[in-house]
Amino acid sequence: MAKKPNTGKCVHCLKDGVELTSDHMFPKAWYPDATPENLEKWQFPSCLECNQRYSKIEGDLLNRVVLALNTKHPASAGLVDAALRAMDPKAGRDEKDAAARAARAKKILKDTFKGEEIPKDAMLPGLGERWGRSEGEQMAVQIPRSHLTDMTEKIVRGLVYREDGSFIETPYKIDTYIVDDEGAKVCKEMLDKAGKNFKREPGLEIRRAAVEGDDHAGLYEITFWQQFKTYATVQKSEAPAQA
Repeated sequence: MAKKPNTGKCVHCLKDGVELTSDHMFPKAWYPDATPENLEKWQFPSCLECNQRYSKIEGDLLNRVVLALNTKHPASAGLVDAALRAMDPKAGRDEKDAAARAARAKKILKDTFKGEEIPKDAMLPGLGERWGRSEGEQMAVQIPRSHLTDMTEKIVRGLVYREDGSFIETPYKIDTYIVDDEGAKVCKEMLDKAGKNFKREPGLEIRRAAVEGDDHAGLYEITFWQQFKTYATVQKSEAPAQA
């Protein structure tokens, strides 16, 4: 007899009574070669639609971000090679897979800038030039901020479910931020003072600090591959103004 599908509430969209799949909080393909074999890869319940949506975001984001990572850093070891293979038609399993890889490479190349074309004011903190190349030799790839926002929110929702057994839902909301160390100064001070660490080393580190007087609110700092960070807050939405 076939096993009855597991149903329940999706951590992402919060729909209840839906058929659930298991979603990895930190995507399986994002774990570097230096990841211990016995490391538990955290998972949480997700509906199929949300799982598939995030899978597409994760694949595209990884192919872009790893091109700006330090290939010699153990926290990102193996990821660049894997991303390059994913865009190499010669590595295709068959004709269809080769075509998909070629299309992926074409899409990334279209969003690549060189030298003076690179918009310096749009550089993501931690993902700037790290190879000492002259301006004319530098290359940059566009990384959609919406993808980083989506991944930050996913990790926050997953951690809250794993640690607290709860969902982030009304009246609470998640706000995400991509800022440099100066912009995150106040947040970092609070995390240094009261933050708790959660790690899936060496790829992922999360610091969370609860807000005094509200067990559901908190500050989050997420470090990817020990090379760049995103931030988030969970707090109550402001009540709409009365007419």
